[in-house]
Amino acid sequence: MELTYDWNLKDLYKTEEEALKAFEIYKAKEREFLSFRGKLNNKEDILRYYTASTEVDKLGERLSSYAYLRKNLNGKDAFASKMLGDMENFSTEIGPKLAFIGPELVQNDDQFLLSLAKMPEFKDYDRSIEKLVENKKHILEEKVQAALNMNPSFGMASNVFDSFDDIDLKFEPVMVKGKAKKLTHATYSAMIENSDQGVRKQAYDNTHEAYKNFNYTLADLYLADVKETIFFARLKNYNSVFEMRSTGDKSTLQVLGSLFDVVHKNLPLFYKFEKLSKKALGLKDYYYFDNYVKIGHSSQKFDYERSAETIQKALCVMGEDYLKNIKTALSSGWIDVYEKPAKRSGGFNLGVYGVHPYILLNHADNYNAMSTLIHELGHAMHSVYSDKNQPMSKADPSIMVAEVASTVNEVLLALYMTENAKNKQEKLYYLNSLLRSFYTTIYRQTMFAEFEHYVYTSNEAGKTLVADDLNKKYEELQALYFGSVAKKTPFSKYEWSRIPHFYSPYYVYKYATGFISACAIAQRLVSGDKEYVKKYIGFLSAGSSVDPLDLLRGLDVDLEDPSTLQGAFELYGQLLKQYEKLI
Repeated sequence: MELTYDWNLKDLYKTEEEALKAFEIYKAKEREFLSFRGKLNNKEDILRYYTASTEVDKLGERLSSYAYLRKNLNGKDAFASKMLGDMENFSTEIGPKLAFIGPELVQNDDQFLLSLAKMPEFKDYDRSIEKLVENKKHILEEKVQAALNMNPSFGMASNVFDSFDDIDLKFEPVMVKGKAKKLTHATYSAMIENSDQGVRKQAYDNTHEAYKNFNYTLADLYLADVKETIFFARLKNYNSVFEMRSTGDKSTLQVLGSLFDVVHKNLPLFYKFEKLSKKALGLKDYYYFDNYVKIGHSSQKFDYERSAETIQKALCVMGEDYLKNIKTALSSGWIDVYEKPAKRSGGFNLGVYGVHPYILLNHADNYNAMSTLIHELGHAMHSVYSDKNQPMSKADPSIMVAEVASTVNEVLLALYMTENAKNKQEKLYYLNSLLRSFYTTIYRQTMFAEFEHYVYTSNEAGKTLVADDLNKKYEELQALYFGSVAKKTPFSKYEWSRIPHFYSPYYVYKYATGFISACAIAQRLVSGDKEYVKKYIGFLSAGSSVDPLDLLRGLDVDLEDPSTLQGAFELYGQLLKQYEKLI
């Protein structure tokens, strides 16, 4: 198998001209929806509407994905920027004119709509109709929705932050072995793991000082986004932003509250990890960033080629078909691997229905990068199986289950590497990596979730927050989550301002619930239970055809049950005992 290293965007459009022609077709098809006014009150026209919507949605997703991927590949791509702008302008033009659709559909009797959902010809749209009835009170009147559609600036705070973070923000270099090394989002991950605490501290402080220098601006930007989101929640008759953001996931405050309670209960286990790590490193002072440092030693190199080979071995438990799809992803231009000028930082997976997923990486040739690769491939495989087995209307998995699909892969990799360690130092290395994943994905993400929950509930209660309030609250949470073993630096409290997921409210806690679910699922997968593997592939294939919490219950995971959450910490405790013996 020959690996590829760059996206093949020609799978979307072979040329820019082809994309532009498709855009004209898309606009024409969108305008055809104007003919539905006054007709969405009978079976035939409603079916015709849903069928046409699917066709237009496929075309629109393909177009927007093409421009979005190019823009993320190069923030200075003029064609991509113009196309995204043109699509936004067209949306602003056509949106108000099509604002009648939702209100007109919900004017139908609920029982009539639900009867349509049960008809064979509506099988691809049954969930859409059921959700329409369920969310009837949240659909705005035509005039209100039309007015909102005229304003393209809603939701722009996230785009502004991304541009600032990926293009404009610069960091002071870090001295490594007497030489100044460039600090970027990609090199930060390697520097924060450096064996020299001085390098780690420089990387950490130089990064967070850069954000500190824009503290008031970033606070204003974030809080403006918060207030805008609250405005929409209230306008749409939701009791809170959490309720609005949980509509698709069918999550509950019980899930969120149970997560906070169980994580707090198990903070002493994390304090023990810090204490053991401090001892292993022989440090006088142990800082927050020292939780990322590697302990133990592995002679294996984690360049991209070795990463691709290793993850296939780790995923053998998933069966031949899953591995076949993994190989296709690695060898068919689905992944853009290395950092490039003006390329977006971090990593993501973008599924394009009817085409294939695209994965963005900034591979830094280390173990974390391999873990990111297998994580994003988990998302990609979710898209592959869901798209193959579901119509577009039911193919897009909710975030809650999407983060399970990706994190299961991470846990499988960690368990594989730990189990196949060649010696004591290597076993310690991989065990430490797995324990650090508990920190980064459960403890840290739950801390983030507590922070944003405080910000949203405070604003919803009418409390005015400013930058100092955000800094203070974040510092308090750091003190709680890190305990007395680890120390802060003068710049630690500004970390909140560099977390892009805060512009997607109530997203981060799903990383934690995803990892907790993944711990239970991965242990069953590696046990050799072939029937459970089939159930898991069925889970990946379900898309959004089943509510997320029910999908997870089908895998014996109940996020409303504290015992499910506690199960992950029982595994964590067992791993800590191994860690202590090795140290």
